[in-house]
Amino acid sequence: MDSYSTSEFTAKCTECGLDNKMFLNVIMGDMQEAAEKGSAGYGFGTRFLTENNICWIIMKVKAHFERYPVWGDKFSVKTWGSGLNKITFSREFEYYDEEGNIFGIITTEWILADWNSHRPVIPSKKEFLPEVVIPDTRRVFPEGCIKIAVPDIAELDRTKSVVCKYADFSELDRNRHVNNTRYIAWAQDALHKYGLDVFAIKDFDVNYISEVKEGEKVDIFVIENDASGSYTVIGYREDGKAVFSVIAAV
Repeated sequence: MDSYSTSEFTAKCTECGLDNKMFLNVIMGDMQEAAEKGSAGYGFGTRFLTENNICWIIMKVKAHFERYPVWGDKFSVKTWGSGLNKITFSREFEYYDEEGNIFGIITTEWILADWNSHRPVIPSKKEFLPEVVIPDTRRVFPEGCIKIAVPDIAELDRTKSVVCKYADFSELDRNRHVNNTRYIAWAQDALHKYGLDVFAIKDFDVNYISEVKEGEKVDIFVIENDASGSYTVIGYREDGKAVFSVIAAV
């Protein structure tokens, strides 16, 4: 088997916004299509896992983009599994333009989980799962994904949320909760409303903390990090539970 998997994509009109630039949440969706192709090549494809009541759940993302594709651009995503730490799988991604230049990199952390309970699954304890193969331990960042510090909502003025979102039908995915790419879209909406040029942001760190189920409301706050010049975006459910966090930096 090849160590790497490569997928081809084209930036569609409906996937682009201001200045014809591709939305980051769509880029992240393409990333997951590439991840599916790569994991399926080693026996961990979604169809096989679903038949055995298991699913992939993404936990953390670290991304850097020098630029965003624009409408009509063709690009490719190269991916490989880079490690397994107890129950957490790491996977790397490199984005190439048509000339073969890298314009973006992503590292991610995932778990296998029970389809119904979403509790982690340990691959070695499931005899029907294939042996885990790590084709290349190379990482695209010197450091991996980070854990983002999240304040208790009691420390914030709840009247100062930048936007609020609802888990309506079109936000839900096959795992019956808000799709993780929608959290990225929500964060972009909050950063834009806060007054930032979202397409000028090159670096994103994302933590997925808790599920958002159908009908739930999420209030989203933007916190300016004075020391680093970055911004933290946090979404909270009405019960005060943080559901996702993002650090964005130019």
